[in-house]
Amino acid sequence: MISTLIGTILKKLKLAGPDPLTSMDEAIGYAERQAAFVSQFTLYGYIKTRVGTQYPKLFRDEPFLDSMKIARWHIFGASVCDVAVFIAAQLVRAGHAPATGEAAASRIIESILSKVEQDDISPKEFRAMIQRGNARAATANWADLMEGPAAFQSSADALMRWAPIADELKNQDDEIVRNSIHMKWIGIRREIKEIIVPDQIVATL
Repeated sequence: MISTLIGTILKKLKLAGPDPLTSMDEAIGYAERQAAFVSQFTLYGYIKTRVGTQYPKLFRDEPFLDSMKIARWHIFGASVCDVAVFIAAQLVRAGHAPATGEAAASRIIESILSKVEQDDISPKEFRAMIQRGNARAATANWADLMEGPAAFQSSADALMRWAPIADELKNQDDEIVRNSIHMKWIGIRREIKEIIVPDQIVATL
């Protein structure tokens, strides 16, 4: 009890690192949290930067809010797939079979995206996200995905496709916005490499 309380305080004060990832359930929870953080932070950040002082007014505009909700889910789904294949690549990097990596990525993707409760986009679109994620895991070049940048392309593509900004403006912003989301992933990639315990995760797969 006391040790748990001390650990919680240290983490809040940033004096202790995150817990290790030692099971599939922990990997799934971690992937969901990080995907939610990155997708929302980058989408809302991009909109706020691009529209400036008009930002508060947009959130009273119902069609715009609907577009934001749709964009949020698509970027979240892509982010889940990105984190899933990166975690799976770390299992392969540790010496596990590519088939194990594929199974782990699919398990994470399906566990998160099949249980989302929302009514902003159709369930069919979530099923399509799962299918794309599974297909990506099935054909993955794990060596390319192990370090990180190659694993995190889908979320950048989704941000540029779905953000409710005019296409001509998105064309101007493309490089800056992609760099912004990639920067958010760098710390997460580093953290995953530090805290993942591949053998224990595979044992719970």
